[in-house]
Amino acid sequence: MIRVRASQIFTHSMEDVVAAKKQLDSGTPFEEVVTNFSTCPSKENAGDLGWMPEGNLQSIMGQEVSEADLGNVIGPVHSQYGYHILKISEIEVEKIEGPFNPDISMESANQIFPDIHTVLFKEFHIGLPVTPYSKGATLASICQAQGKNVQEVINCLNKEHADKNVAIITCEDLKQKMDSNNKPVLLDIRESWERDISKIEGSHIINAENNEHIMGTFEKDREIVLIDWKQDRSPSFQKWLSQRGFTNIKCLEGGIDLWSEKIETRLNRYDIDEDDGYRYEDILEEDNDGHDDHDDHDHDDHEGHDRP
Repeated sequence: MIRVRASQIFTHSMEDVVAAKKQLDSGTPFEEVVTNFSTCPSKENAGDLGWMPEGNLQSIMGQEVSEADLGNVIGPVHSQYGYHILKISEIEVEKIEGPFNPDISMESANQIFPDIHTVLFKEFHIGLPVTPYSKGATLASICQAQGKNVQEVINCLNKEHADKNVAIITCEDLKQKMDSNNKPVLLDIRESWERDISKIEGSHIINAENNEHIMGTFEKDREIVLIDWKQDRSPSFQKWLSQRGFTNIKCLEGGIDLWSEKIETRLNRYDIDEDDGYRYEDILEEDNDGHDDHDDHDHDDHEGHDRP
């Protein structure tokens, strides 16, 4: 994810934006042209729009933002709002936390994440999937040699590593814990109609209305097991809880469907037509870019189909 900081000259007048561009081309400082022509409130700050996700600026520019755009004057651009001349003053690649950093050796990185060669080749065309790197090579050095943004590469590797290292608890291990005095917290993240069909006794329902209360009820180091249909949604919810300080989150292997097959065979099992707009309830917060983690379909329209 890239954040950008930009300044703009904005006007509704085609004549003014053409005149502004001519002044810029003649060497007039951007800030002075802002004063002369811009009608945007940002005029009071020399046109500075502040930091924003790259997507916000792309919607105006109509093109992708890259580090090559840093310091460049872009436009005039005609949007639904009016005419813009933009100048990107700063670009920052946001960080995804994980085990990788610029100074880590490729030898150590490979030990942590054996798929690193494949990911680097597939996503960035760096090296070959099975070709070893030279002794002493670091992520920073190979990115520099290939002209790649090191933070962007690190973000990708940290995300891929997290996606492949989801903590799982088997149905058998959970049953053993539930029969002992070391019972974990069971959080059922399915929709209400699914829980009406089958549920694990003692599990806690978590939804949009009670998630803050639920998260405030348990210690951050308490073992928590997430229950969904077929372990399809719990990994992303696990990450969401981890970002909020919970340190011992596991996903139930195979979800309640496998639990019903292996452990509680009397529980009803059901099928879901995922092409019919199926989604989970809105438990998670909205992303920073304003897009919700789920589709906006009405879940009352969905049906589960019992099966033996």
